[in-house]
Amino acid sequence: MRYHLILHDELRTQITALNAACKRDPRSDEAKEYVAVMKALRALQDGRETEYEGKQLGFGLQSYDLRDFAQIKIEVFDEYRGHKRLGASHRLTYQEFDPLPPAEGSRAVEEPNALPYRYVVAFVHRAADPAAVTGRRVGRARGYPLAELRGVTGARRPSVGPPGKDEQITPERVPVPSDLLRLARILRDGPPAGTGPQSAGAPEATINRPDGSGAGRGSERQ
Repeated sequence: MRYHLILHDELRTQITALNAACKRDPRSDEAKEYVAVMKALRALQDGRETEYEGKQLGFGLQSYDLRDFAQIKIEVFDEYRGHKRLGASHRLTYQEFDPLPPAEGSRAVEEPNALPYRYVVAFVHRAADPAAVTGRRVGRARGYPLAELRGVTGARRPSVGPPGKDEQITPERVPVPSDLLRLARILRDGPPAGTGPQSAGAPEATINRPDGSGAGRGSERQ
């Protein structure tokens, strides 16, 4: 399955900076991050998230409510504690939204091939607390569950360790939030995902949200 991809403004800015650094020095740490995040974004757009270790996020009293989010783990740097190699260095967090049916006048029509959306919010090192970065970027408050996520379970297990054998690793799909509807419609009515004009910062993601607030909004370090 393919997805329309939308990037959070701060993530797009970060990727643009990484791209510029990569052009200056293709062997720099920033170049490694750029190559890794672009590969991961393409995987999310193509529905290939199982190529990465992933899991749903959740909510706790000391964390942000991220029950409608998931993350994938991305290996960028080889890191060690003593002689022990640590796990994947980075995390990419994202939401998933329902497809928007096309409209004829004021009436929505059935379109079985309409693509769902993935909204990618943060790409950060695990030590930077990716879940907290995500929660802040989407305007959620630590320790407060969202009423609109009532019925969305998110992660059903402790926040450490690999997912269970048959456990869902993608987010619970929710409707497109109101602050992303305009961009979602532009993507729906444009060329197929991955074929439109390319951005210098994120070639596979051609549309971005207007700001970092609103729906698509907070767990602690996952």
